[in-house]
Amino acid sequence: MGLFGSIAGKSKVKAANKKVQKARVNDDVAQAEKLLAEAMHIYESIPSSNSAFNDALYNWGMALLYSARLKKSAESIALYQEAGKKFSYCLVAKPDYLGAALDWGVALMELAALQNATDKEASYALAKEKFTIADNIQEGVASYNFACLDAVHNDFDACKKALERALEYGNLPDKEDILSDADMSIAKTKPWFNDFIASIDAPESEDDSDQDKKAEKSSKTIAYSNTKVRTDGYRVEYDKKEK
Repeated sequence: MGLFGSIAGKSKVKAANKKVQKARVNDDVAQAEKLLAEAMHIYESIPSSNSAFNDALYNWGMALLYSARLKKSAESIALYQEAGKKFSYCLVAKPDYLGAALDWGVALMELAALQNATDKEASYALAKEKFTIADNIQEGVASYNFACLDAVHNDFDACKKALERALEYGNLPDKEDILSDADMSIAKTKPWFNDFIASIDAPESEDDSDQDKKAEKSSKTIAYSNTKVRTDGYRVEYDKKEK
């Protein structure tokens, strides 16, 4: 693949990503689905020999994930499963692909909510596996995801510890998203939950040792390409900086 093909591939991915972004903020479901379908057609057109293929594959998975959220149960299940396949290919090509590991876990969590008890537990187990991969790539990045897994399994002590870890690592979603997260529906009834929510915005009093610890932790943070991780509920999103 020559330089021109590589540039053309990256340009296609960028154009498709814009369609996905427009779809996500579009309140018209039919229009959003049309934009996502157009984006996926572009991703599909990029050959595996192109240097932009892995990015196309990952973003294709994300488009499938967003599409699944717009469909009814049966259609959603197939789309979540297809999104997982795209993320799995990304991890085969690049075992430390943070986005693919996290979002595969996210797809499995959302898939589980639509499944029967047996399939649900299988999906949760796989989600835990993917979040563990992500956490091994970048420590603490999947803390909130683990809190959700603990919450749906009624392990509220572990849920609380995972939420505290997410807060420590700066990987908590907005309070409104935590409160509206279906996975947290039972956890919200626990006595400690409101205190935790209140602690999110509590002013911190730092002594020198606290600052030293934060500086040490910051120095150990693993940078992953040009990707910045943001959380939206347990759905983790990625903003790639333009080069």
